[in-house]
Amino acid sequence: MKTLIQDRMIWKKIHKNAWKRPEKITASEWADSFRYLNPVSSAEPGRWKTERTPYLRGIMDAFTDNSVEEITVMASSQVGKTEAMYNMLGYVIDQDPGPTLMVMPRENDAKSVSYNRVRPMIEGSPTLVQYIPTNSDDMTKLEYRLDRMILYFAGSNSPADLASRPIRYLFLDEIDKYPKFSGREADPVKLATERQKTFWNKKTVKVSTPTTRDGYIFREYEKSDKRKFYVPCPHCGKYQVLVFGQIKWDKKETSAEKIKNERIAWYECSECGKKIKDYQKPNMLNAGKWIAKDKKAKSKHRGFWINSLYSPWLTWSDIACEFLKSKDFIELLMNFVNSWLAEVWEEKIEETTVDKVRQLVCDYDEGFVPDGVVVLTAGVDVQKDHFYYVIRGWGYSEQSWLIRCGQVEYWEDIIEILFNTDYRKISGSEVLPVYMTCVDSGYRTDEVYHFCRRWHDRTKAIKGQEEIASGRFYRASKVDINSRTGSVIKNGLVLWNLNVSQYKDKISRLVSSKDPVKWHIFNDPSEDYLNQFTAEHKVLVRNRNTGKAKEVWQKKRSTSANHYLDAEVYALAGADIIRALNMRKEERKTHKTVKEEHSRSGWIRKREGSWI
Repeated sequence: MKTLIQDRMIWKKIHKNAWKRPEKITASEWADSFRYLNPVSSAEPGRWKTERTPYLRGIMDAFTDNSVEEITVMASSQVGKTEAMYNMLGYVIDQDPGPTLMVMPRENDAKSVSYNRVRPMIEGSPTLVQYIPTNSDDMTKLEYRLDRMILYFAGSNSPADLASRPIRYLFLDEIDKYPKFSGREADPVKLATERQKTFWNKKTVKVSTPTTRDGYIFREYEKSDKRKFYVPCPHCGKYQVLVFGQIKWDKKETSAEKIKNERIAWYECSECGKKIKDYQKPNMLNAGKWIAKDKKAKSKHRGFWINSLYSPWLTWSDIACEFLKSKDFIELLMNFVNSWLAEVWEEKIEETTVDKVRQLVCDYDEGFVPDGVVVLTAGVDVQKDHFYYVIRGWGYSEQSWLIRCGQVEYWEDIIEILFNTDYRKISGSEVLPVYMTCVDSGYRTDEVYHFCRRWHDRTKAIKGQEEIASGRFYRASKVDINSRTGSVIKNGLVLWNLNVSQYKDKISRLVSSKDPVKWHIFNDPSEDYLNQFTAEHKVLVRNRNTGKAKEVWQKKRSTSANHYLDAEVYALAGADIIRALNMRKEERKTHKTVKEEHSRSGWIRKREGSWI
């Protein structure tokens, strides 16, 4: 008994606390009980109250959910996302300590956050202040040696700080401002997450306002279970996501400041259409709930998206005012979309919609060839375990008709569809074979090369590229090289590199042609074909620093499939390569004439008076 009493006297309170098990308390409950906001950095100093921003409860409590490893928060400014992250950090220090790294865009940012945000949080909360070491040298701007854990701060541009130490907890703030490379090292996010390998109970938190589709936060959110915060209408009770398009005001009123000062704007329920006033927002937020896009799927990666419409510090009129002040200036509008609406920035230039494509449907069935068709080409998009194909018929002056499309699993199916099937014209007995096929070699390259060597007179192995020098549509390069001499093998395989952006531009022009209509589709095309064919749009991507922009084709949603669009690009390229796009009606060239004029290399010989 005497020994036990002596042992108890040896251990100080701090040492005993180090062996305490974490309480059964969530991060939001911890914050409500122990977190105090510093008057220097907070507009509402004093004890933290989650009920002020109830949407943060789900984000914080995901941190104390044992089934969750990653948390991604794509959010606008002024919604409290950074304070929620500090609450998670406070919980770690008090309840479940472990080596922790907090990463900011630059080292100066890391020092500022350490000195102006985190240290005041620790010193201002009685529960946390007890963990400050007695030796002041243990608390530098980039490293806190607390009594039970080490907390590091680093800039994303410092590879040494990111890769030099094992960590259990990783907090990544404003990750869309990180460089693509950390010094001469790899991706800074990858460098940091590599430090967590030895911890089975690791946690990673990524927080940022979005920038573009190529930004970190959007890509990470797309990998998550993609949760959004649904709130009920105070009139009809229908749960919905708050979006800017539902903020309304009298359009005759153009003064942004008047709208803001007199609170003229309101929110219109997307279901019942009734006006929702500012004073009704708090009750809506308290009744809100996070809902994942796929409710049944279980994911260790929780993703949260929320915009400034949910902020308790902003009125509908504040947001309307900011839009009106920003809409006429690209740089301001970009900031409004990113920092207020939490949306990625895209300037749409061209877009093809499903409804627009449906208008191109003609009165003929799949598998039959309209009389205007002279030659058939095909495109095959190769995937890991299946193929998408398109067969398109080409007539005079760039007119074309979709003949057949589908998905198959085996090369034998492709051979049967393309080479063992003749397609009959609607009137008459004439049948046409598929004359030229472009096969994507991005996947299963060896198989594609073998297939194209076997059917060398009717196929081209192709590879898509975003740009080709001199703005050309395609560029051919020899593949088969004599391994002994290094010389090109005569009549060997040729790889055709396609400028897919230019071909997509051409398809967009053909689809939009009105007089005459040039792009035709058979009766009852599948929804799958229509959705995949319209899966991309052309946007301007701007450099946030220089303002310079470039035009690129991007998926409308990163999860959208676009295989039929790719196959259509390849079928168009096939027609371009054999010069079928140059046919003019006055020449009256038949499919037989086209075939006779095609050389062994795949080019139609130029003849005087021909349609080339």
